[in-house]
Amino acid sequence: MRICIQYLHRYIKLTLQIYTYIVTSTEQVLHSMIKLFSVKQKQKEAAADGVSGTVSTKKQSPGELRVQKDISELNLSKTTSISFPNGKDDLLNFEITIRPDEGYYMGGTFVFSFNISPIYPHEAPKVKCKTKVYHPNIDLEGKVCLNILREDWKPVLSINSIIYGLQYLFLDPNPDDPLNQEAADVLKDHPKQFEASVKRSMAGGYINAHYFPRCI
Repeated sequence: MRICIQYLHRYIKLTLQIYTYIVTSTEQVLHSMIKLFSVKQKQKEAAADGVSGTVSTKKQSPGELRVQKDISELNLSKTTSISFPNGKDDLLNFEITIRPDEGYYMGGTFVFSFNISPIYPHEAPKVKCKTKVYHPNIDLEGKVCLNILREDWKPVLSINSIIYGLQYLFLDPNPDDPLNQEAADVLKDHPKQFEASVKRSMAGGYINAHYFPRCI
């Protein structure tokens, strides 16, 4: 009788051990399945959102794509340079610096800001001269009189076209299409006086009560 009870105790103990093992194994399998499902779900969501890994890709506007092409094809002379004040991730805003090596404005440094529309090239860039300059085709607020920035703009034109136009303004100012009428009149009637006024303005001085910061 005692032997039977001992065997019964052993049987019960063994049964409990087997039951515990089965429950533990089942929990581990369920945990692994849940974890695998979670990983696959995240992968599906990433694929649906167009995400590679954990880094999202910003879709570029047509203007950004076109200006990226224009910038890659720039043919800048030694007197011209480009910079990106907001970093190269912002291609729609940059600056062009022109340092003429001949003409009235030789030795000066002139900075132009370019603001590109998201629908570029169907809309001309907005260009402003950040350097105050005594010039018949640039007013004292920095507005630039260049036909291709206005009525003559066409989508086939490029950033290069505008830069060439700006360079030409310094080599051959046009008194017949002025923004600064006073400077245009002096250039027409008294070219020597105009030349002296340009030099004085670039050195940092007053022209007709307007102060021009030094740019040479």
